[in-house]
Amino acid sequence: MAQENREEDRRTLIAILNLIENRLYVIVFNPEEVGYREPLLRREFIGIVREPWRQVQASFLRSREMIEKDEINWEYVEGFGMTGDWLRWKKLLLDETLKQGVAGRFLKVANSILGSLSKAIPPLEIVKEYKEHVEAAMRFPNR
Repeated sequence: MAQENREEDRRTLIAILNLIENRLYVIVFNPEEVGYREPLLRREFIGIVREPWRQVQASFLRSREMIEKDEINWEYVEGFGMTGDWLRWKKLLLDETLKQGVAGRFLKVANSILGSLSKAIPPLEIVKEYKEHVEAAMRFPNR
């Protein structure tokens, strides 16, 4: 992979992680930002789901640092379709799900991306697991 392509992939991966982190935060803390009038989480889970957010944030930060410092196996990442045209395609799909504001669709796309990346960037396994628990705590998972 050419160095210029790696730079573009690096920026795209970091942008994707930023988007996923921001939308997860909105789903958990401020769903009204994306047009929901009520919390997306079941009332009994709100406090529980919010509790580990700092650890989740730290995992996002560490993951972005690993990408920035080239501490990942790019060949492995490429094998999961997270470079080049495939990566750009996944980013476009993520962008479109964010525009539509449907939490369930976003969570499905995020799960696919995090599932692939967590194999190469271990801190993302925590993020993926957290996202799955957020989804399990939602009032209407397909909204």
